[in-house]
Amino acid sequence: MSHVLTPDICVVGGGSGGLSVAAAAAAFGVEVVLAEKGPMGGDCLNTGCVPSKALIAAARAARHARDAGGFGISTGEVHVDFAAVNAHVHGVIEAIAPHDSVERFEGLGVRVLQDAARFVDARTIACAGMLVRARRFVIATGSRPAVPPIPGLDRVPYLTNETVFGLTECPGHLLVIGGGPIGAELAQAHARLGARVSVVEAERVLGREDPALVAPVLEALRADGVDMVESARVVAVEGRAGNIRLTLECDGARREIAGTHLLVAVGRRPSIGGLGLEAAGIAHGPRGIEVGSDLRTSNRRVYAIG
Repeated sequence: MSHVLTPDICVVGGGSGGLSVAAAAAAFGVEVVLAEKGPMGGDCLNTGCVPSKALIAAARAARHARDAGGFGISTGEVHVDFAAVNAHVHGVIEAIAPHDSVERFEGLGVRVLQDAARFVDARTIACAGMLVRARRFVIATGSRPAVPPIPGLDRVPYLTNETVFGLTECPGHLLVIGGGPIGAELAQAHARLGARVSVVEAERVLGREDPALVAPVLEALRADGVDMVESARVVAVEGRAGNIRLTLECDGARREIAGTHLLVAVGRRPSIGGLGLEAAGIAHGPRGIEVGSDLRTSNRRVYAIG
């Protein structure tokens, strides 16, 4: 028989949202169990906010060095050691990681289970060989990169935000599918660090944002050398590492664009697979878990955030 834990709150997901709930509840003396199957800190610490902003900071430093002549300061030719930039990014992650670590949360009184969790009924999850029957649950499993069904994409190597921060060599020509915030910021950073960059967007780059605010951003991207191909649908991908080709459809005509690396940044999808939501009676759909204004799901014991 599995050991049964009966905390006041069980949090599923150890990213920004889940850790905030767990820490706050523990501070009030509430008994908390936290389940996390991956690295503590989730996407924000490991593959999102922290590494992207560290990379952007390095790219900004390179840009400032190139522009120093305008202030009467000569730095000579700017050399970017991309492996050192990568080490800087991961050093920032490592500096923050203790704040989100298992050890810190156990020190706060949180019981941490490092395994996948799934609901087995409306009030119980199974995790790490145990059952957790909590008074309330909070699902905070976040999201993952969306991968579009483009013919040939599954046969070529491509990057997402989960893998792009592993690069230790600067791409010769980075192709970016998707001109939203993630695609735009990573495009600019890599361009400033020495890569040739092309962004392919089916509609308009940063098209969901205020046009008046987008205009200076696009001007800055162009000044950094980012080539933006708008109103272009990617209809096929082919090639191999170092030589990847996209077939684009623009206004009924087709053209090809080739590069050394491919980054897919077309949005996010909720990470709810394997949670056993049906067993718990939790309504959900393609956009994620359905919640009310109080973040409560169709199962009154369960809340969802993030």
